[in-house]
Amino acid sequence: MSGKVIKPFQIVWELIEFGLQALFVYVLALIIIIGILFYVIADNREHTPAVEYVEVQYLKIIEEPVCTRIDGCRVRKDGTVEY
Repeated sequence: MSGKVIKPFQIVWELIEFGLQALFVYVLALIIIIGILFYVIADNREHTPAVEYVEVQYLKIIEEPVCTRIDGCRVRKDGTVEY
């Protein structure tokens, strides 16, 4: 023989080992990426947005009756108006 003998089962076994190692590395990288993603999302939820309270003042509008008579409204001696 020439020194090297092809061992088909050894080649298949080495291919399976390589596939398992590559699968382990890819799964480990995927777990790390998902973990970092969850950490970033959870870290952003802790920061509550600043709430600014604004005081709103309402003006009360007093509607006074308006004289709509053509000849005008009569003003009495006590200062009240006859509409």
